[in-house]
Formats: sequence, structure tokens, C-alpha cells
Amino acid sequence: MNNYNVVVMCLDTFRWDLLNHRGPWPVSLPNLDAIRQESVEFMNAFGEAQPTIPIRRAYFTGHRSFPWRFNYDTEGLWPTGRGWHKIPPQQTTLAERLLDHGYHTGLISDTYHMFKPTMNFTRGFLSYEFVRGYESDNFRGGVLSPDALKSFVRDPVPANHPVLMQYLLNVRDRKDEEDWLTAQVFRRASHWVEDHKTAEPFMLWIDSFGPHEPWDPPRSYVDPVYGKYEGIEFIYPYGMKEHQLAADEIERIRHLYLGYLTFVDHWVGQFTESLKSHGLWDKTIIMIVSDHGTELSDHGRFSKHQAHLYAHNTQLIWAIRHPAQGIRKEVPYFVQSHDLYPTICGLLGIDSGSVAGQNVWPIGEKIQSEPRDWIITGWGNYASVRDVEWNYIVNFEDPSADERLYHLVSDPLENVDVAQANHRVAKKMRHRLEEFLEQSLPAKLDDVVRPGVAPIRRYYQSSVSQDKADSGFV
Repeated sequence: MNNYNVVVMCLDTFRWDLLNHRGPWPVSLPNLDAIRQESVEFMNAFGEAQPTIPIRRAYFTGHRSFPWRFNYDTEGLWPTGRGWHKIPPQQTTLAERLLDHGYHTGLISDTYHMFKPTMNFTRGFLSYEFVRGYESDNFRGGVLSPDALKSFVRDPVPANHPVLMQYLLNVRDRKDEEDWLTAQVFRRASHWVEDHKTAEPFMLWIDSFGPHEPWDPPRSYVDPVYGKYEGIEFIYPYGMKEHQLAADEIERIRHLYLGYLTFVDHWVGQFTESLKSHGLWDKTIIMIVSDHGTELSDHGRFSKHQAHLYAHNTQLIWAIRHPAQGIRKEVPYFVQSHDLYPTICGLLGIDSGSVAGQNVWPIGEKIQSEPRDWIITGWGNYASVRDVEWNYIVNFEDPSADERLYHLVSDPLENVDVAQANHRVAKKMRHRLEEFLEQSLPAKLDDVVRPGVAPIRRYYQSSVSQDKADSGFV
């Protein structure tokens, strides 16, 4: 075992192509760029299961979340999509493993899904801080008039926008940049480092929900670069279609997201300066990861969707800055989210135990491990089978309803479905999925999903129903 510290920064909804400046829109990321210039970066990292909770469970345990197979109590959770449940009790978490080897372990996060009832994501952390207030975290109550929505939506009807309403309640007293949740997360991470600067070795997991929606950064990160805007600020464009928006509205939504990336980058820089000021920079392995990306109307809509298993959504950031490495290295091989646990253990000289993932650092260092030829990502009722040439997307429960194939060499943005013209390729990719699932398509997975509804949504739904009943409309 060696005595390197470990800091993992998980940045929710951060697009890989924009971090690598390979996207269609420029963005300023000086602090993340500086880390990447001294890192081994995996250029083909993809989630094995999506979105938020399934991928973090793979990060924390080294086990695949897909195929879905657990039937756990999800009462009190929202959402409750497939794979959206606690860490199984029989799976040892990364924090537990490192704690057993003498590491001080800490978690600081505003990713509120991790802290919901029954989830168990705090297992193994000596200390953890939950920075509250994101999205539909029922953190603060109160009443907002419909006027409070007018700046953000076309139809200021609270019942139609419960997530946005909860968010506006949560952040209504915000004044300075330091009050933004992203800033709070990285400031508290800096304080944690100060508290533990003589408590080495340590492992700190920083989980920033930003730049997830709402795309609501301080406008000082948006307007000076992208210009003033007088229209509706669609800060929560989840699922909005391109045809619903004017051209300037589409551009503004993109600019809000890009400005948010720069805002996150600034606070990453503030945190790394704290590591340096305490003399920990050259004693600490830094990892930058993401859980998924998002669409910025790339395929005619904003945000993510289970049927849109394109690289914009499923490709992950994974860069490792090792103090002994010192130079940038790009690794082209496929790696996945469940590889993170054994890779951290391997870097620290700790046995990871029996896990599904593999230590991919030898790939990054000396190309010793056998690379994967293809990978599978699951999301809801959909799966993607991806290799270097093709991406096959299918509704595995009803393939007749949706089965697509994209040729990545000629169509890297995955816009043209060529399944009919490449029947043999589609059949081969489908066979890979069937072997993986150990059954033919249509497949039936052994999990149960119980719908969950956020309290504020239940309130507005019941209020609207009661109003209609009182008015004789139902």
C-alpha cells in the first residue's frame, strides 16, 4: 500500500466533447485544462448504466448496475427509474474498502439523490456533508406566486413546473456567487482539506450536481462572453424540443450551459489552489469524472433521454492526474464506470476484492491489460452496444418499436440510422446484447420499479385535482 491521497471530483452532466474542446461551441475551462495537461485521460469512457444513481453505484462498488436485477424498497424515492435504488448491502463500497486500510474518507456533495431515504451512499465515509437545495430537493418550503415563474417559462402555472418551483424556493435568498450551490460544495471541500491536511492518507469524494439543470449560473459567467438577453430564461429546459423554441432562445439555453461549465471550472480552480496551499498537490491523485452528458439540441431536444444513447449523453469524463506521471497521455481504449473502484484500489496498492470492473491504470500506463472490443450501456428500457465503428441502440423489451444503428466513422454525431442497410451488423450487435443479457430479445429483466413522486409534485397535483373538483370540472 502507498500513501497517496485521492480526490475524486464528479461533475454531473458535464459533456466530454466540451471539456476536450471538440464540441461545436467554445468554452473557457482554464483550471480543468491545467489538470488535464498533467493527466492520463480516457478518451472512450462510457457509463455502463445511466443516469445519476446507477452510474454512481457502479463508481462506488465496482459492480455493474445493468442489467437491472434488484427489487428493493424505493418508498420515498423520486424518481424511481430502472436501477434507481440503494447500494446493495452485500457490496462493499470504495469508502468502506479504503477506511479499512486506514484512509480518512470524506464526501461533500449537493447531488441530493444520493441522500434520499434508503440509498446508503454515505456508507464508509468518516464524514460527509450534504449541501442542500438543488432541483427538487425538498429543502425549503413556502409559497411562490405565479409571477415568480414568468422569467423562466411561457406558462407560469405552478402545477406544470414543480421541480423549478422547488428550486426557486430553495435559492430565493441567494445574493453573492459564494451562495451558489456549486461554490458551496467546493468551498466546503477546501475546508475539509484544511481539517485533514495532517490526517493523511485521505480520500475525498466531491460530487457536484452542477452543471446539471437548472442551468442557472451567475450571469457574470454568461453575459460578458455571450451577450445580454432580454427574453425568457429557460434555465430548466429538460426535454424541451427545438421546434418549441425560437432561435435566440435555443442559443440562450446553450449559453447558460456553457457559462455554467466555466463557473464550475472556476470553483474547481479554487479547490485545487487549496490543495496546493496546504502542500498536498504532489501527494494527491486527482480524478475528474462525470456521470453523463447532455444534449444541447444536438438531436432536436435539450437534456438527456433513455432512448438517446448517443455519445453526447453516455460518454464520460475520466482524467487521472498522478503525481508520479506528470505528462498528458490519451488512452483510446474503452473503459466504463465500474472500472473506477478497482483502478483507485490498484493505484493505492489495495486489493479491490471480487468486483466486475477492472483496474485500467495499467492500460493508461503501459498498455498491459487486454482492451475491450465493445461495451454495453443500459438506460431504462434501452441499451446501447458500441464499438469503434458502430453504435447500436435498441428498446430491449420491444425491439420492434425502436432499433437503430449508427456508423460512427462516417457519422460521428450519430444522426443517420443505417440499420436497414446494414442488417448483418445490426444482427451482430444485437447478438452481443443477447449474450450479455443471457436471453433473446425482447428481454425481460428481473427488477421491479415502483413509481415515486416528489412531494412538491404530489402537492401541486392534488391541489389542481381538488381545484377542478371544487369547480365541477371533474
